[in-house]
Amino acid sequence: MCGMHDPEAKPVLLCSCNDNTVRVYDLPSFSERGKIFSKEAIRCIEIGPGGLFFTGDESGQVRVWKWVIETSTPP
Repeated sequence: MCGMHDPEAKPVLLCSCNDNTVRVYDLPSFSERGKIFSKEAIRCIEIGPGGLFFTGDESGQVRVWKWVIETSTPP
């Protein structure tokens, strides 16, 4: 479990779950914002600089993730 800020400076909680996901919750409401899926159970979450965070799974694989601001494209 780790806390960080999204690109809009809103606090979020990253929580690894037993269903091979990392769930992202908005704080302080704890409403679920989304899930990050993995093939193996996530055992470690670490926060890095510049919106980066890292996950480590049961197989030993480390993944690097980065928050991005979603932009909408005109139809």
